[in-house]
Amino acid sequence: MIRLGLPKGRMVAESGRFCGALGVKIKPGVLRYKTTVGSLEVSVFLMKAPDVARLLTRNLLDLGLTGDEWLMETGAPPDRRCFEARSYEASICLLMARDDHRPPSRIRFVVTPYPNLARSLLSETAPDCEIMAVSGSSEALVPDIADACIDVVETGTSAALNALVVRRVFRHVTTHLVRSEECD
Repeated sequence: MIRLGLPKGRMVAESGRFCGALGVKIKPGVLRYKTTVGSLEVSVFLMKAPDVARLLTRNLLDLGLTGDEWLMETGAPPDRRCFEARSYEASICLLMARDDHRPPSRIRFVVTPYPNLARSLLSETAPDCEIMAVSGSSEALVPDIADACIDVVETGTSAALNALVVRRVFRHVTTHLVRSEECD
């Protein structure tokens, strides 16, 4: 039995292609499917991308499709990546208000959906800043609540609409099909 985690939400089209290759048609509201490929049973679970990464690192899924940012957040080793899916291409960035000209080393409070990753990325740039985890829309909190945010930027449109600018690009990210530690 293979347990496959696929993302719903903005990556559901890519999940649909994976499911199609397995002979499964995604239906609205249905989050769990079972199929057989040859003599191999496959259970497919649709879930949020961060949960795919979390379940992979705990060996509760055998394979999963998720973003590099979630793999880094959960500490998944890079050698678990099977292949690059390129469901999107983006960058992990430090965003600050357009009119905030202080150097990143002076920021004190950062919001992000990726607190573990942010601690690692900011360890040299702003080692004393406080990092607060938020579930999303971190751009909305800068500058009124936080000095900056660390988030994934694809086009920069959301940042620009919220009067934010990229102060630092840390890493480029995309999506990968990943195997758990126990799936060899």
